[in-house]
Amino acid sequence: MSHVIGYLLSHGGVILFFLVLLEQGGVPLPVAPFLLAAGALAAGGRLNLFAAIGWATSGSLLADTFWFYAGHQSKARLFQLFPRWHAIQYAVSQKKQPGLILRGLQVLTAAKFLPLGILVPLRAGAFEIAPSRFLLVDGFCSLFYASIYVLPGFFFHGQLEQMATMARRFGILVFAVFLLAVAGYFSAQILKRVRFREGHAHKIIR
Repeated sequence: MSHVIGYLLSHGGVILFFLVLLEQGGVPLPVAPFLLAAGALAAGGRLNLFAAIGWATSGSLLADTFWFYAGHQSKARLFQLFPRWHAIQYAVSQKKQPGLILRGLQVLTAAKFLPLGILVPLRAGAFEIAPSRFLLVDGFCSLFYASIYVLPGFFFHGQLEQMATMARRFGILVFAVFLLAVAGYFSAQILKRVRFREGHAHKIIR
């Protein structure tokens, strides 16, 4: 944790931007400890809370925007690689605007915590979702993603210090498992709702 705090103090929120940009762009990086540490530093007055959330949100939004436009440019090839997308696109086209926004919020939020989450903005681009709607929805999802790590660090910085001590004593693996468990719980709850809605949509098509 001391190395993480050192990086944040040296580079500020900019390092959060680039780390989240790379992680949400598909590079397997351990970003959660940096976001938690940023919240803890903000609680101590050594980092601005809103700036930390803003930098992380911007990195996530930029990464998704890149994959969104990549999906738009490569939609023909993507539909060949993923034939099931035709059925999903039909189900999406039958939904009304509020339903589309709600489903987009759920799917994009879940994608933030999944290894292959880049497929979601790729698919949105291939489906020719309006860029303004995608940016609006993904902006909210990116803000949620950043806040769900930074805010616990801010409000529970004392407990995090105790956990960091445990990690030094028992190994960093314990700390990593805890972070994965927290992220897995939230993503599993979101995915349950997404799968239920997708299954309902396929029944309507049949």
